[in-house]
Amino acid sequence: MSDIVSRMIDTQLLLFLYMLCGFIISRLNIVREDNRAVLVRLLMDVAMPMMVLNAFNKPTTGDELLASLWVMIIALAGCVVTGLLGKVLWRHQPDNKRKVLMYASMFSNAGNAGLPIISLVFGPAGVFYASMYLIPPRILQWTVGLGFFVKPEKGGWVRNVLLNPMVVTIYIGAVLMITGWQIPGVFGKAIANLGSMTGPLSMILIGATLAHMDFRKLLDPSVLGITALRLILFPLLFAVLLKVLHSDEMVMNICVILLAMPVASNIAAMAERYGGDHVFASACVSVSTLLSVITVPFITWLIQLIQ
Repeated sequence: MSDIVSRMIDTQLLLFLYMLCGFIISRLNIVREDNRAVLVRLLMDVAMPMMVLNAFNKPTTGDELLASLWVMIIALAGCVVTGLLGKVLWRHQPDNKRKVLMYASMFSNAGNAGLPIISLVFGPAGVFYASMYLIPPRILQWTVGLGFFVKPEKGGWVRNVLLNPMVVTIYIGAVLMITGWQIPGVFGKAIANLGSMTGPLSMILIGATLAHMDFRKLLDPSVLGITALRLILFPLLFAVLLKVLHSDEMVMNICVILLAMPVASNIAAMAERYGGDHVFASACVSVSTLLSVITVPFITWLIQLIQ
């Protein structure tokens, strides 16, 4: 277990190195207010869609789909339950903060931070289950989650949500999954490489925001509150529920670890592009990612005790 814990810490620290890079290049005036928008568009309209498309561009057998159905149900339940809890907990927050807090309640950084950890701990079988786990949150991120930020007037919700590049990518991915067809050769490799920019670019933009942030914002009670919910309360709640339901040991481990990941790193870019409080969003991601270096190994150790 000590080797697993050290690998988890290494993965979380890697995200902070990307963030540190963003902090430094912003201080050096390489990333500025007048060119941030280009990087945000690159992240939102190119890197993230390619990351999602790459996740669908893999062969899947009928038996594997059936075995992973329970994982997808848990993932969907996780989004619904945490979203409902967030709706109650954050109802008195100002509108700009409430959008961020609702999104942060529903979605963890299960892709960028969670998949590397699952790969190291559980191998290829774990990666498959983790990939299937990510499907419901990805669909909800770019429909319900995006709807937190997009104003519905004048058809904006239809244009910005249903026709958003991320959602269009999900349509394409669903066709790939149903037909079993894969994007071949160099084209598939290009998609994978473009998608791999998502983690570093997300954290670089967050680091760039932190470079000019009043660090007292990191101690905002709402930031600390969502961090505690995301890293401790939500995963422990589902660990107990899955134990009561006698879930498979590997399924339980994977689902709880992915639920215990920090706030989804794309929230800062989404808030910035669609009118939320991206400074507050960056604070939520930064604090939760920092503390997850401690909490994720702890949660992993703890769920071994209750199995």
